Amino acid sequence: MEAWVAWFHERSSGSVVKAVAETAEALGFDGVALADHIALPKEQKARHPVMGTPFDPLTPNLDPFTVAATMGAVSSHLRFMTYSLVSGMRNPFTIARQAGSLAELTSGRFNLGITPGWNTDEMELLGHDPKTRGKRFDEALDVIRGLWREDLFSFKGEHYSFEEVGVCPRPTVPPPILIGGDSPKSFHRAARFDGWIGMTMSTDEVAKVAEIVRRDDADKRIYLIASEPMTDDYVERVEAAGVDGLVHMLWPPASAEREEAEPKCEAMRDFAKRWLSTR
Repeated sequence: MEAWVAWFHERSSGSVVKAVAETAEALGFDGVALADHIALPKEQKARHPVMGTPFDPLTPNLDPFTVAATMGAVSSHLRFMTYSLVSGMRNPFTIARQAGSLAELTSGRFNLGITPGWNTDEMELLGHDPKTRGKRFDEALDVIRGLWREDLFSFKGEHYSFEEVGVCPRPTVPPPILIGGDSPKSFHRAARFDGWIGMTMSTDEVAKVAEIVRRDDADKRIYLIASEPMTDDYVERVEAAGVDGLVHMLWPPASAEREEAEPKCEAMRDFAKRWLSTR
């Protein structure tokens, strides 16, 4: 079972970012999962799919690509994934450029976790129509993959249409694309790509998702944010449900008392003593 550190809603300095990456790698964590938001208005109609509340625009969100690049520069095998990048407020060309560059610069240690997104207010603010985000997402995924695979790629769709476009250099090995979302449509999308990333689902629910995602390929990857305290029973149930890795929130998101490196590193050391020492 892979163990990933959640890097959600941090305001830490570069020295803290580097210290966390170095400690996570030394302790044996598999990677760091990074959240994504760009700019949020104070007034919002949208509600978070788990919390059921608006998203506080003063919640810190360091750019996930920049954080992963910084962490990647001070590590050699620690991996990174966006958890998850919001496609609905971006264009696929920029995503292909940034994710492909990061994969190349980290020697293939980056996974693109991506979703249409839920915060429609943020999408509108950034100039994108939230009503079309699902259809745009499906086309964007094909555009991103095509730009990574071909020197000059052409595409004709409802939202994106172009002839012979290149994103150079293409990544030597394209990053895996992991689909986020808790709808049946998301599960079927994940089956078309490299796997699925979920939030706080029960193990019974995850097992049903795994059947859909792996219907044609048993090697599709499945990641989940740990929804219960870590116990041997929980790990056994998660593994039985088909989960490849858990993302662990080892300190409270946006925790002012844990902005420095040592409290974060201590939390990782405590976890590692119990759950990583026998790996």
